[in-house]
Amino acid sequence: MTSREDLLCECCKEVECDGKMCDTCRLIAPHIAGQLTGVIQDEDVISSFRQELQNPTSNIQQIWRRLRAFGSKNNPEPFPCLKEESEWTFGEPPRWELSDEEMEAILHWRTHRIEDSVSRRLARGGILPDGTHVSFAAGTFFVDGHPCRVPYRGLNKILSRHPRISVRTQWKQLLRSIDLAATQMRMQPRGGGPDSPILHPASQVVAFNVVDEFMMMEMLRRRSPGLRPRYPMKSTFRGTEWLSRWDSIGNKATRRMGAEDLKVPVAIVERSGKLFLRVRRDTGWKRIELESDPRTWETVVTWVLSPIDHEDNKRLRTLQQHIFAETRMNSVRGSDINGMRFLREVIENNERASLDLESDRIVVQGTSGLRYAIQPGKGGHNTRFVVRGLGNRDTSQAHLGNGWARMRQRMAFHNDSICIVETPQLRRLVLGDALGSITLSLLDDMVSQRHINTLSQHIRRNRPRDPIHPEVQMHNRAMELRQLLRANTVEQERRRVTESFPRLFSVLLRLPLGSRLTFTAMNRDGMPNVTFDDCETTFSTRNITDRLVLYRMLDAAGWTRDRDEENVRGVTRIYIRLGTGERELGGAVEEISEMLEPRLMANGRVRVIVDPIWVYWERMNPGIGHLLPGTDEHIT
Repeated sequence: MTSREDLLCECCKEVECDGKMCDTCRLIAPHIAGQLTGVIQDEDVISSFRQELQNPTSNIQQIWRRLRAFGSKNNPEPFPCLKEESEWTFGEPPRWELSDEEMEAILHWRTHRIEDSVSRRLARGGILPDGTHVSFAAGTFFVDGHPCRVPYRGLNKILSRHPRISVRTQWKQLLRSIDLAATQMRMQPRGGGPDSPILHPASQVVAFNVVDEFMMMEMLRRRSPGLRPRYPMKSTFRGTEWLSRWDSIGNKATRRMGAEDLKVPVAIVERSGKLFLRVRRDTGWKRIELESDPRTWETVVTWVLSPIDHEDNKRLRTLQQHIFAETRMNSVRGSDINGMRFLREVIENNERASLDLESDRIVVQGTSGLRYAIQPGKGGHNTRFVVRGLGNRDTSQAHLGNGWARMRQRMAFHNDSICIVETPQLRRLVLGDALGSITLSLLDDMVSQRHINTLSQHIRRNRPRDPIHPEVQMHNRAMELRQLLRANTVEQERRRVTESFPRLFSVLLRLPLGSRLTFTAMNRDGMPNVTFDDCETTFSTRNITDRLVLYRMLDAAGWTRDRDEENVRGVTRIYIRLGTGERELGGAVEEISEMLEPRLMANGRVRVIVDPIWVYWERMNPGIGHLLPGTDEHIT
């Protein structure tokens, strides 16, 4: 009999979903765990693979030895040695090996010119034990005349340390397979982080429909058909074990595969002539160098390029997630579960919000009538999500038209992004809370646009406009111009000099004796640094000129620094009003005006107001009294 606990979500343990992940956890748990694609392996798979490796510790060298032995036993010759006879036009090249000088030259070829003698040796190249020719020219390695990514440092180490094993290795197939496995076809537009989903590297060879779609996306993104990338031919990898596994699936099955079926996490990376595997350590996800042994390379590369449902590809994910760390890979913590619960409640309690798991996003319709997509993942300014506007496009017709039409529609979606920067307060929240908060903001986008300038611009560009009366249209245009004017830096300085400071000065002049003011350092998070004990007025200084102006205003209005109160509160710069200040304020106001005058000069030449600054300030001390309207609040 199945217990209720067996039916709960395996992640949050709150929603009944037949033991699998609930929709909310499926969306964001992989992002929290650092494994953006691919299901986190269950205990049975982990235990079985550990037994196959004879239960190793997290010691890297021990794992490589066990993996090498297991790979040789499980897949004795993944790259069969097919010795080819070659005819050399100018005599057989020497045996391939690199000196320290040559490796340094290759490493720094972009910034340091390679000496002619070294460049000639590298261009001539050499042959590997199986007869494969390797050379380097113009910043690119060539394997038998074809461009290929070569982990030259690791290869050089293998040839010197394992000469017997090197003779039995089919280097041409291995190096080409490494180049294929390390090639990343990212699903996200340019700018995606190292954790963004990629297509299975073998899809470049076996899934032509997905490759064609990806190539269209790339050409539309680059706006240049001449940049059409070239992908390797299937015949290049004949005889490899991983290709035979794809062939056993059949062409019909691979043609039915879409991009969503071929999403995988990053596995191997080639950097600075070394081959790295991305794995989880106890301190987080790291890149560790693969052991310089052709048997290890063959095993890992075969696993990387095998079909996603193959046992070896599952072994690869288990190796990455669980073998190099002593601690178990917990997908979420208690605080993350609370965040998921909050996000789930936000979506379930709003008819205008829904999960689109096919595209890994949250779809929201705002009060403006516009629709938005919130996608977890690294965005601009290092945000943890990407927001894009769906506007009024009818996505229900996406299946109509030719492939180019569908690609243009998808590119229109990618380009309609809305830059929403995470505030420090939002960044302190767990991912679920952050996504829930941004979902609520977009549900009420007409109010949220007051605080998010990019959202306001998007609504202004895309909101449907019904025919309106010309007078109303002129009024709306005037409102738009006012909004643009408020965002103008010159206008902001004018308001600061002629409105904000005079309003703050009026507060300083009218508060009763004994009132206190706290004046701290400037806050980077935008919080006010000028506050009062006896009213709701707050103010923020932005630079040293603001501080100097405020010091002069305090002195003119009879405010004195209260050091005793500073010691009691443990706060620097607390002021108390002990007098009403000067009756005639003309001299102080004119002095302040001179300090502010440079801020009204646009480009240092054009003054943005006609009247002198002092006409906007009070020149006669009003004495203690009620605060003026619009001053008992935050003054911007």
